[in-house]
Amino acid sequence: MNLTVKYTKQFDATWQGWLTENLERKCDPFELVSILQKNGFALSTIKEHMGSSFPIAPLSGSLIDYRAIANVRLTRTESSGAIKVPTEKVQIYTLEDFMTEEECNRIIAISNQYLRPSTVTTGEQGYRTSSTSDLSLLHDPEVELIDEKISKTLGITQAYAEGIQVQRYEIGQEFRQHTDYFSPSTPEYTKYAGNRGQRTWTFMVYLNDGMLGGGTKFFALNKTFTPKKGMAVIWNNLTINGAPNPATMHSGLPIEAGHKIIITKWFRERGEGPMFC
Repeated sequence: MNLTVKYTKQFDATWQGWLTENLERKCDPFELVSILQKNGFALSTIKEHMGSSFPIAPLSGSLIDYRAIANVRLTRTESSGAIKVPTEKVQIYTLEDFMTEEECNRIIAISNQYLRPSTVTTGEQGYRTSSTSDLSLLHDPEVELIDEKISKTLGITQAYAEGIQVQRYEIGQEFRQHTDYFSPSTPEYTKYAGNRGQRTWTFMVYLNDGMLGGGTKFFALNKTFTPKKGMAVIWNNLTINGAPNPATMHSGLPIEAGHKIIITKWFRERGEGPMFC
């Protein structure tokens, strides 16, 4: 999608031409609405100019409130117990002892039975060398309890989330620098974000510790999180206006000794029913 016009709140001929062109190209109408909202246009104005092409959300029933997404339950740290990392670049939090030792050990035991090579949506072979366990496919009651615990802690319902996963990293394995959001206007975005929208929050939990290496490094923050059993690291992949935040670029550093096991769960812009718990 090619957007080169300047920011303006007046829906002039330039914006109308841009909208008409992208509708004719069959671009995702939800993405068009999102772009127009980010550029200051009222929803009523967007609906007027899109006419019958204005999308009626088939899942969420409403358009995306990025400000509400940026102010989910977790961000109210006095009640969630989360600690905000002191930076204005990214909404990022840690939560000590999110899972107990017993919970971690049980999820590790379950995930070890169902491991496959991890994949990436873009990038060369060897970019991500861990193994993945698709826990959400197992319908295990203990997994489902942790899955629900993650959603309630963050404040977004399961209907707006991807399935819970575990990743296991052995010596030498890593996940090189990447972002969790899908790059807009790319084949990756078209393939993975067309129906459920962009990834919003990432919720990651370390299930073990004691390894050498394996930290989670955020490059824009010049900060590396050291794995601690039961600790969660949670961040918003978007800005408060809903744009992908490049400052969320991070990597899983190589394991030098031992192994690392983490839970990852990603949340999305669209889903079924209410978004917030």
